[in-house]
Amino acid sequence: MYKEVLENYRMPSQVVTTRNAFKFNLSKASNILKQINSKIGGDLYNLEMPKALNPNTMLIGIDVCHSGPNSVVGFSATTNKELTQYYSDYIVQKKGQEIVQDKMK
Repeated sequence: MYKEVLENYRMPSQVVTTRNAFKFNLSKASNILKQINSKIGGDLYNLEMPKALNPNTMLIGIDVCHSGPNSVVGFSATTNKELTQYYSDYIVQKKGQEIVQDKMK
């Protein structure tokens, strides 16, 4: 419930479950630190893009997963010139409904 409240106010948070805390190892610690770094605006990677690529390029991805009576639409787009920061969101819609154009503006 605590995490949901923080998400509703778009406040970055990192929850570590008791199970993960007691089975802590270098791999889990590394992944948690990467998640925290990303949530506070840090870059997780650095890409060298081809010189022919326009420096004002934005990479956009959208996909739909159909499960049961609903479809989940995921969206992601880069927000900086290095293509290392991104915005992402999702919506849930009824199967056969096309609300992506209205909901993802």
